[in-house]
Amino acid sequence: MPNDTKDSRYWNDEIAFLTARLNGENGDIDRDDRAACEEALKAAKTNLAGNHPR
Repeated sequence: MPNDTKDSRYWNDEIAFLTARLNGENGDIDRDDRAACEEALKAAKTNLAGNHPR
């Protein structure tokens, strides 16, 4: 799904999931996965900031 078709609810869910993952709520996280999650979280926050309510 292209980013422009995802609404703020999607990005809030993504941010919640990634934050939980980084906090270890979904089990242990290795260095590579942590780095990937941090990048994905940064991108999700950027996408949410650029998302306009529909």
